Amino acid sequence: MTIERRSSSSAAPLLDHETPLSTSLPEELLQLILSFVAASGLKNLALVSKCAYRQAVGPLWRDVCLMDTFRLYTDGERAKVYGDRGQGEPDEHDDTPIIQKLYILAKNPFLASKVQVLTHRCHLPTPSIFFDLPRLFFHGDNLSHDERVHKLLHLAIQNMVNVHTLRVIFGHWHLTRSLLQGFLNPHRPRCIPIRKLWLESCALKDVDLKFGSESTVNNLESLRIRRLRIKDDYDENTRFGHFPVFKLSRGATPVKFNNGMGDWYYTTTEFNVVPRPSLHLLSKEEITAKVGEFDATIWQDLPDIQEYISKTHVEVPVYQRQDISHMSLLHLLSASTFTLTKLNLDWLLWRSSDQESDNQSLFIIDSLAALRFPHLRAFQVRNAVEDHTRLPNGIYLLESTLLDFMEAHPKIKCLAWPLDRFYSHSNHAPWSLARARRVVANLGITLEDLRLDTYYEGDGEPLTDDSIDSYEEQAKSRRRRFISEFAPQMTKVKTLKLEGGIPRDEKREIVRALHRCSLERMVLIGVSFPVGNTWGHKGERLDEMEGSEGGPNNLEEEDHVSVFSQCASPTDAPPAFEFEPSYGWGPSPPFLHTIAMHHASTITELKLCGYLGSPILSHWTPITRPLLCPLLRFDNLRQLVISQWLLTAFEGERRDTSIIQSWLDVRSPASTALVVVTPPASPTPLTVVAPGTMPDLPNPAARPQPINQWSVLLKTHFSPSALAYRVAEDIAPYLSPVAKEREEGVRVRASFCLGQDRAHDIFDLDIRIGRNNRLLEFVGPREEGEKGRWWDKLENRRWF
Repeated sequence: MTIERRSSSSAAPLLDHETPLSTSLPEELLQLILSFVAASGLKNLALVSKCAYRQAVGPLWRDVCLMDTFRLYTDGERAKVYGDRGQGEPDEHDDTPIIQKLYILAKNPFLASKVQVLTHRCHLPTPSIFFDLPRLFFHGDNLSHDERVHKLLHLAIQNMVNVHTLRVIFGHWHLTRSLLQGFLNPHRPRCIPIRKLWLESCALKDVDLKFGSESTVNNLESLRIRRLRIKDDYDENTRFGHFPVFKLSRGATPVKFNNGMGDWYYTTTEFNVVPRPSLHLLSKEEITAKVGEFDATIWQDLPDIQEYISKTHVEVPVYQRQDISHMSLLHLLSASTFTLTKLNLDWLLWRSSDQESDNQSLFIIDSLAALRFPHLRAFQVRNAVEDHTRLPNGIYLLESTLLDFMEAHPKIKCLAWPLDRFYSHSNHAPWSLARARRVVANLGITLEDLRLDTYYEGDGEPLTDDSIDSYEEQAKSRRRRFISEFAPQMTKVKTLKLEGGIPRDEKREIVRALHRCSLERMVLIGVSFPVGNTWGHKGERLDEMEGSEGGPNNLEEEDHVSVFSQCASPTDAPPAFEFEPSYGWGPSPPFLHTIAMHHASTITELKLCGYLGSPILSHWTPITRPLLCPLLRFDNLRQLVISQWLLTAFEGERRDTSIIQSWLDVRSPASTALVVVTPPASPTPLTVVAPGTMPDLPNPAARPQPINQWSVLLKTHFSPSALAYRVAEDIAPYLSPVAKEREEGVRVRASFCLGQDRAHDIFDLDIRIGRNNRLLEFVGPREEGEKGRWWDKLENRRWF
């Protein structure tokens, strides 16, 4: 598009003349054209052209995020306070950015009508699933509690008539309640209803969704409930192990949380009990007074907005309090029966403490099983993470009331369920088994996406389950029933995800059982590297490289003779292959060989995630090459995600913190995502200096200062570009030449786990490898919560 330079005298007639041109094109076409313009270009276009303003602001306001911020007060007595963020008193949850956005949306109905996707989230990193999440409750009662905020929100909701997607992720309790009650109210002004709802790490306590009628219905098509408590209340008996539990609070006691970048941060919380006698906790009255001071300062700085609220008559609806949080969830489900197509329940905390009974969880599952969704296409229940997320005992998908549920929903294309909870370990009546077989036979021709998980194994997954404990024996029996009775009946599965502590031989048998499926996407996630152990028996090879830094593990040795001898053997499956399950891990080719034998011709995406025993970057042990050699058979591979172990020790000390900080330092603070870098064809060669050569420095004062060897190593081995070349050098030779010949090459994501003091987080480096093993581009390393990656993952979430 060419923009002609014109004189200022012709600017006004030009705008009037162009108006008919902009309206002569269909609205949809204009929006499509402008979707390719960057946000900065849209802002400039909206400022300089009246005729383009109406179209330019649409993409700018399509997605709106309501997020608070951190604020440090350094005036008066507050300057005497010192904390982990420096001098001053912190308000961890300042609503100023939320108030300012709501003010614009409340005053400008035209802009508000352009909003289609609304997200509310706390500015803090989402809680880590293994340690922070079980301890944290989400009904912080002094976050976003000011009545003026909710008046603004009510006015803004009346104007946002085109919102179809609402997401609340680690949301403040009061805002969560107002958003749900405002947008799901069938009587609000709207052009389209909410069709997608995402609720993650938030509270449904006191959320009333009945709107004065028991028969209220909504138009939800997709519902994702994620990392949310079934019972969102606690008392003095609620604990996580020996730790008391808490909720977020302003102006209270600082607690350490994982920051998602291999380190920790502190934020203020309110405990249910005193964690230790020496710790002084503020009283409720003291916290309330402090929060009042924070709010007074916020509104003092926003006089125009405060005046607008005082002059505008706002009547915020009053709802009946709903003390039992799971009743709000059940009402949400029951009101969505006629329209819901996707139901995702990810890592729900079914119980708040180890001592809590499962009665409430069983009631919810039975209530869900009694509902009917005529258009249901995706049904996901995932719980592989932590003990509080385990399903109650006695719950099986193909038995009892859940069998009724599956019979009533014959159109399911995506199914996620714990691997050991499809079948029970006991025999059942023939009529019940016949019903289950009919359900499985139907899934065999409808199911396209199959996701299975089991509880994670802290020391890594075994080659085979040889346990003798009765409880573990029962779980093994249930898993193997799935392998022999369910998996072989599938014919249409395109995506397979296996997560958690599934023994490797059972993963292999699932892959073999699905031989009739044209798998396109395979995801294997565990604690240990899913396709083989490159570290040797109990990590001996890693210990040799890194001293004591490898850490204890129970890794089992690979059979070197069979792996080396069979890794390059033909991978074509027999023409008349008939699946018969076989367990154990005797002398055999590597796991990737089995995957290639049945699915190499169709797989386009392969994820091999697990850090114990993973390939050591730039230091591959001899067994690594034959374990990965079958990758050469995957001619259609377009993306490979692979865990790699990064050696970070220097002079006997792990340098994870320094490495992570160096990655963060190269980012542009003004960018929402890292820039994709196109590197040169080969790395810049280092200057060669002949051995023994010394510089001619007659003046002793001119001698160079001692070199900081770690700083040099940081730039030459751990910089993003250096890592990109190292990953490409390791992985490129094992990618199919046919796959690399494509114009876009093969996208490889190298996944590293870094951090110290138990704060271990994942950092991913994305590269693209083309013909002749050339590195075409790279981006990263990025943590999972990095802004651009977080939004990209949110927008592209499958089955939402």
